[in-house]
Amino acid sequence: MPGTALADWHSGSAPRVVTGWTDAAEPGVAFPSNQQAHLPLGTWQDDAGVTHTSRVYATFDLSRYDDSLVTGGTVLVEEWSAADCTKRSVEIWRTEPFSELPTWDQAPAELAKLDEVRTPEYCPGARLGFDVSATIAEAKAAGERHVSFVLRVADVHEADPAYGRRLSRSRNVSLSLSYNTVPAVDSGNLFTTGRSCVKTTPYPVMGAASLQARLLDADEGEDLTAEFAVWPVGSPDTRRTYPDRTERDSGRVATVTVPSGDLVHDETYGWQARAIDGTETSAWSDTCYFTHDGVKPSAPTVTSPNFPPGGAPGPAGVKPVFVLDGHGDSDIAGFQYGWFDSNDTWPCLRESRPTQYGQLECTDPLDAPQRVRADRPGGLATVSINPYTYSAMSFYVRSVDRAGNVSASTRYDVNIPYSVPDVTLESGTPEWNQPVQLKITPARGATNVVRYQVERGQNAVETIDADATGTARYSLVASDAYGEQITFRGIGADGFVSMPGYWSYSFAPEPGVRSDVYDNSSALPVGGVGVPGSFTFSPPPGWTDTAEYHYVFDDWENGLTVVPAGSGGRATITWSPERTGHHTLVVFAVRADGTWSDYNAFYDFEVASGPAAGRPAPTVR
Repeated sequence: MPGTALADWHSGSAPRVVTGWTDAAEPGVAFPSNQQAHLPLGTWQDDAGVTHTSRVYATFDLSRYDDSLVTGGTVLVEEWSAADCTKRSVEIWRTEPFSELPTWDQAPAELAKLDEVRTPEYCPGARLGFDVSATIAEAKAAGERHVSFVLRVADVHEADPAYGRRLSRSRNVSLSLSYNTVPAVDSGNLFTTGRSCVKTTPYPVMGAASLQARLLDADEGEDLTAEFAVWPVGSPDTRRTYPDRTERDSGRVATVTVPSGDLVHDETYGWQARAIDGTETSAWSDTCYFTHDGVKPSAPTVTSPNFPPGGAPGPAGVKPVFVLDGHGDSDIAGFQYGWFDSNDTWPCLRESRPTQYGQLECTDPLDAPQRVRADRPGGLATVSINPYTYSAMSFYVRSVDRAGNVSASTRYDVNIPYSVPDVTLESGTPEWNQPVQLKITPARGATNVVRYQVERGQNAVETIDADATGTARYSLVASDAYGEQITFRGIGADGFVSMPGYWSYSFAPEPGVRSDVYDNSSALPVGGVGVPGSFTFSPPPGWTDTAEYHYVFDDWENGLTVVPAGSGGRATITWSPERTGHHTLVVFAVRADGTWSDYNAFYDFEVASGPAAGRPAPTVR
C-alpha cells in the first residue's frame, strides 16, 4: 500500500468538565478551582491552626477526539509550594466518572492507581506529569466521552503535613493527548474525467479515465496521498489499484489517470478511492462507474457551397461555409473544426483553470468551442468560420464520438480574397484638437459590408453603419497630442469580420502654420510681389493656454513681431511679399506665464514672379 507521506502524531488537550478539591475538615463542601486560590493537596493547617486534608479531582471531555486515534495521555499539574521539598508522594487514580465536583464524604470510588511521582527534584515549581494513556485507550474503546481522575498524596503519607503542597491555580489540572485523526475521502466530491461521480445507470461513456477524489483530514498540516481501485463490474476479483503519491493538503483532490492499456473498449468499470496520511488509511469511498470507449471514430468528409477547394478564390467579404459529413458512421456524434489542426485530445484534459478543489471540470465534449453536433449519429453539420487572414488557408475537421475521442483530421484548402477596408482623409491635413473626417470603403469585390468596427484607443470599440454601397464616414477630434492609430474592420451581413485597415496621425511639437495663398506644399511658386496672403498660427499639440505668437519673415535683424492669440489659441496675420523667390517664416508660441515653445515652426515657400500658381491647400508643419 502506498504511503510516502509521514503523519506526525499531534498534541492536543481535552477540555475540562470540572476541576477542584475536597477537604476532610469540611466534608460536605466542594471547592471548585478558580484563579483566586492555589489547589491544596495532602494535609495542611490554616492560619487558625485547623488541620485539613485535601484531594484534587478533575473530569475531562474526550468527545473532541471521537474520530481520532489517541495514543497517549498525560495529566499535568505544576507545584506552587511544598511543605518539605525533600518529601513528595503524589498519586493519580482513575475514579468513577463525575460531572459535578464531589465532596469529601461523597467522593467517587477510586478504580485504579495509574501513576505516581515520588522524586523530589525541581521543588518547588516542578511540573508533574502522570501517564494515563492506558485509561484514555480504555475510555475510547468503551465509547466513554468523559474520564475522571483524583490526585492525592499516597495513603501512607497523606496524614503527614510534610508531604502537603499546593498546585498552581493558573496551571490548574490539564490533560494532554497525543492523537492522529484518520483521514477520509469526501464521497460528495468524486470526479470521473471532470464530471461528478455517477453511481447508477446510465453510466457515462469515457474515452479517458482521469479519476479524482477530494481528501479530508481534520488535523492541520497533514500531507495526504491516495490510492484508487478500479475493476470491471463483471469481474470485481480483478480489482487493480493505482497510487497517487503526490502529497496534498486536506480539501484538495488526488488524481490518477488509468492507462488506456488497462481498460477494455465497451467495458463498464467501478472505482473507489481512499486517503492516506502516512500513519492511517481511510475507508474506501463510495463507488463511481463509467463505461470505457477506446475506439476512435472515422474521419469526416468536407465540402463547401461557396468556397471551391484548392487555389480558386471564393467571394470577398463573406465567411466560408463548410458542410461536415459523418458519412453514416453511427459512432460520430459531432465534429471539431478550425483553421489549425489540433492534437488528438479532448480539450478538457489539456486546458487547465483554477477550480474549487483542483479538480477537472469537463462539459460534454461537443459543448467546447469550435465543436458542433451532427444532426444525427453519423449525419451532417453546417458551420461558417471567419478567416484570420487572406490568401491560402487550410480548414481542418475531426470527427468526435460521445466519449470525446476524436478522429484523424480531414483538410480542406481555400483561397480567401483580400478584404481590408480602405480609409481616406476627407477633411484635409489634420490639426491638433480640430475635427477630422474619414471615409471608409470596402475592399474591391466585398459587396456584403453593412457596418464597420472601429477601435480607437485602448478598449474603445464602437460600430458605425455603412450605406448601401458599403461606405461609411467617421468623424473625430484629433485631441491626442501624441497622435493615435485607429483600426477599422468591415463587418458583413453574415457576421464576417475583415482583416483590419488602419489610419493614423501624428503632430510635430511646434506651432502650426497655414496660409491661404502661400502654400508651402505647392510644387510651384505661389502668390506674387504685393499679393497679400493670410497666415494662421495654431498652438503646439497639447497647449491649451497659448497667449501670443512671436514671428519673423526672412530677416532676423528686423526682430520678432508679436501677435496675441485669439479664440482657440489661434492667431491670423496678413503679409505681402516684396520680392519673389524663397521665403522663410519662423513662429514661436508663448504661454500666458511667458513660457516659450521648445520648438519653433519653420514655414518655407516660394513666391511667384507673376500671377499666383499652384494649389492653395493649407497644411501643417
